Amino acid sequence: MTAFGELPVLDASRCTRCGDCVEVCPTDCMALAAAGPWLPRPRDCVSCSACALVCPTDALKMPGAEHVEPIQ
Repeated sequence: MTAFGELPVLDASRCTRCGDCVEVCPTDCMALAAAGPWLPRPRDCVSCSACALVCPTDALKMPGAEHVEPIQ
């Protein structure tokens, strides 16, 4: 958890490592590793859900944000 809320949770089995989540992150707190995205700077995460919303395979989820609609 950060000062802003929860951190994104990754389902690695769904991740294609496309990097969309890393590109859309407004605080550049995400990075792409061989296993998928990770948060090398979790304190910089503002829990905006952009990474989860842009994920084409729903591999990233924001706890408590189930009501957020995906970007069309």
